[in-house]
Amino acid sequence: MEEDNGRIRKRLYKDMPLASISIGEFEKPGQDYFTNLRRFCISIGVISPGESRVGIVHILDVLLKERKAHPEGIDSYSIVKELYKTDVKIVYANILRDLRKLMSVGLVEKLDGKYRVKQNMTLSEILETFIKPYIVERILKRVLEYASKIDEQSEKNN
Repeated sequence: MEEDNGRIRKRLYKDMPLASISIGEFEKPGQDYFTNLRRFCISIGVISPGESRVGIVHILDVLLKERKAHPEGIDSYSIVKELYKTDVKIVYANILRDLRKLMSVGLVEKLDGKYRVKQNMTLSEILETFIKPYIVERILKRVLEYASKIDEQSEKNN
């Protein structure tokens, strides 16, 4: 039994992706800023459609608005203060979790204990400079390698 558990764990670890990204498409952006920001977050996979907890959208909003005033970034307590000014109340642990999620997709960086939008760039610049070439294209290239290998192997089997 113990040997089976070891094999299962080994297999689960082996099948974990090195990187992943979820991409979705909506209709064209409308006039409402917050709806556009929420749909952007859904489009890149940081929240799911219909998810009621959209704190991550509010956090990204704060970081985008503080980009010019605090180019060095703001600490997590300042994020809490800004959220409370707009009557958005999120548990501190959830703010930290959401910040980690934003960092994992490459939108936010942490420098000296402060968070900021990556290199104070616009979201379009971040997508074009970092996410598209280093994440999306790299993942797509690897998926194409799998497809080619599968095609090659399936031809041998037929």
